[in-house]
Amino acid sequence: MKIVGLYGGQDPNGLTAAYLKAVLAGAGADTEFVDLNQYVLKPDRPGQANLGLDELEAKLAAADVWVLGSPTYFGTVAGQFKQFFDCFRHRMVRMTQGGDTLPGKYKDKHYVSVSSCFASALDNTFTHQTDATFTMIDKAMSAAGIYKVAELVLPGTWGMTAVPPKKLAQAKAVGAKLAAKKRKDDETVKRYVLLLGMIAVMALATMGIQQLLPWSTSGFWPRYLSFVVIFFVLLASILHYMTFVRHHRR
Repeated sequence: MKIVGLYGGQDPNGLTAAYLKAVLAGAGADTEFVDLNQYVLKPDRPGQANLGLDELEAKLAAADVWVLGSPTYFGTVAGQFKQFFDCFRHRMVRMTQGGDTLPGKYKDKHYVSVSSCFASALDNTFTHQTDATFTMIDKAMSAAGIYKVAELVLPGTWGMTAVPPKKLAQAKAVGAKLAAKKRKDDETVKRYVLLLGMIAVMALATMGIQQLLPWSTSGFWPRYLSFVVIFFVLLASILHYMTFVRHHRR
């Protein structure tokens, strides 16, 4: 399995780059670290050569997994990474005449996203410092039809001089899994099973709460209305919670 690490940030020897490199180290053989600072990133123009994007296109096409790393600057990806996505967009996806964005030649590959931020683990958990970074990467990869394997975040980098051993071990473990196991591309069935299970649990919880409210079971309409209200309040709470803890920010 070929794995390429694509780094976009100010310092290719910094903490985020080291965190990304740890994923590659865990994967073992056939890996490559690519520093976007070494490339002239410009959009394609008719009749003009674009050697930088040509080389990146070939490297990414040859890789089974992309490890995408960018520090979080001002709440989003670094400029180098944004420039790459903007310039590479038409090579990564295909556009219809109606303006729809569809997966292109990289469809069904996989990716891992890596970021870091100055905020502490607790602060990042509650203030979502790295959310926009991961969301931006996810949007681009989703448009390209590329499947997410994992995401890694290194919080508390202010004053940090080296990636903590625990975080390095975590990154290497992710890399080892990438190299050892071919992941399934389509998780549709799994998602439907999880959705069915969640709805079943929600319905049971709603009925249990109704039993604690005598007025809610006094007739058809009170029973129906109370079920709808309780069910959707619980559903909204769970969805908010799942969104809130979606990223492993600690």
